[in-house]
Amino acid sequence: MPSVLLSLVTWNSADSVEACLRSALAQTYSDFELWVVDNASRDDTCTRVEALAATDARLKLHRLPQNTGFCGGHNYALDRTQSDYVLLVNPDVEMQPDYLAQAVAAMQRDEQIGTVCGLLVQSLEADPYIDSAGMNALPDGRFGLRLHRQRVSEADLTPGYVDGADGALPLFRRRFIDDLRVEDHFFDPRFFAHKEDWDVAWRGRLYGWRTWFEPSCRALHPRQFLPANLRLRNRLASAIKTDAVKNQWLLLIKNTTPAQAPRLLLQAIPRQLAIMAYSVLFERSSLPAYRYVWQHWREAVESRKLIQARARRGWAAPAPQAVERPARPAGVGAPAFH
Repeated sequence: MPSVLLSLVTWNSADSVEACLRSALAQTYSDFELWVVDNASRDDTCTRVEALAATDARLKLHRLPQNTGFCGGHNYALDRTQSDYVLLVNPDVEMQPDYLAQAVAAMQRDEQIGTVCGLLVQSLEADPYIDSAGMNALPDGRFGLRLHRQRVSEADLTPGYVDGADGALPLFRRRFIDDLRVEDHFFDPRFFAHKEDWDVAWRGRLYGWRTWFEPSCRALHPRQFLPANLRLRNRLASAIKTDAVKNQWLLLIKNTTPAQAPRLLLQAIPRQLAIMAYSVLFERSSLPAYRYVWQHWREAVESRKLIQARARRGWAAPAPQAVERPARPAGVGAPAFH
């Protein structure tokens, strides 16, 4: 069994997937298997993936009959594999050849490290803008991209612990994945896409896991989705904006601890009420997010009970020999929100 699974979820990704896969297959750390889980693409994504798969047996294509989102696609791969580590790969990422080798080496620094994230840059110019260098936890229940839009030459790129990893290219330890499962899901399928990396980062911190930023891991990621930018937001599909609103409420419901609640909610609720007012006045396409949260309130509270109970136990060193999880039989994951 390969020691690393590279999990890549595609949906109409034909314009970028070949360059992404070529960079993955060119990694100097070669003990990996690469799964492409396609969410019912309507373009020629699968044709392009199949052509590359014919040249490298490590590349496997898994077609899903419906779009299960970022969360459902990666859950499909995580539930059916047993590798020691998993590298999530966005289809618009291009890695330097030693990204995986450097990330695996960084993971060995401390058994409490559950995630390693690298330096993602927005272009191939000599001194590019940084896309992300991990994430910072904000006091209102959100996460921000570390060093976003700073020039590489001007940023402090010291390796070290950070609050979380952006979802574009994190390396996860398998024990971390299995520990964070709630109702047998690593990624909450209700999120579909967007802010699921915030959810994982928050839950990991609650459980005592740590995230390491390793700048020697470097990759290209020309990010497009920034919902706080109103000019860009106006061009986004309604479903994307709805997910962004819905998932913030799910984050707060599930992950806010009793100790955090007074200060965090004092800062989070005014912002969320302002977003609700904005939706009513200017972005009515986002209002289904509130209906969804209302309809699924009880399920979110049940998830909260499980998360808070696990958080109270804190982090514990691994047992001498981990119990192997049986692979789940093939099939499609939880229904999509859309």
